[in-house]
Amino acid sequence: MQEIIDLQVELDQLISRLSGVVAARTVLNNDDSITEIHVLSDLSKSPKQLVRDIQSAAMAMLGLDLDYKMISVAQVGSHMLLPGKGSEPRLMIRRITLNLDSQNQDVTVVLARGDKTYEGHSRGPLHGKTRLHTAAYACLNALKACRGPECELTLLELKQIEIAGTTCCTTAVAMTEPFGDYMLYGIAPAASPEMEMHSVVMSVLSALNRPISRPKRT
Repeated sequence: MQEIIDLQVELDQLISRLSGVVAARTVLNNDDSITEIHVLSDLSKSPKQLVRDIQSAAMAMLGLDLDYKMISVAQVGSHMLLPGKGSEPRLMIRRITLNLDSQNQDVTVVLARGDKTYEGHSRGPLHGKTRLHTAAYACLNALKACRGPECELTLLELKQIEIAGTTCCTTAVAMTEPFGDYMLYGIAPAASPEMEMHSVVMSVLSALNRPISRPKRT
């Protein structure tokens, strides 16, 4: 399972590094096979050229032979993608590690921004309704390491819901800093039970990546 999570994360990050790509998300089916790749890009390349770039990069770096039919590209003008003044690059998932014993699980989430990494840990029960909360807490701890001790993050709710036939993980997080309090919400698809941990972390990042990327006020 860990190898599957790492491969999906590596592919998303590889595509995101390609010229013209703003964001990428890989979707797996119940057999852990890639079924869809969704890409958001600017207008610097045609969708056809971008798909060829993705296929070439995936084969060269990961040994994956991707069918062009599974790659969907949406494009937006560059004026819609300019970050706010002083904003920082978005955080990305570098690694999610899961260690198990008979009753508990230890989750480590490593986030990356450029050359810097931020690590968070959490330990919780292996079974029960709160088992997925461990991944959320680990991600929040990594985000706290990034933002600093003045930033308080509280997980208010974590739920799985069905939207348009797709199981999604949703989170509600309270963020408190010296200059403001915020209620933030995130959502991410859960392609398969094996990817639940990854979905939880993506959901937390969906809620917090934009405000975390804003420059700190002094």
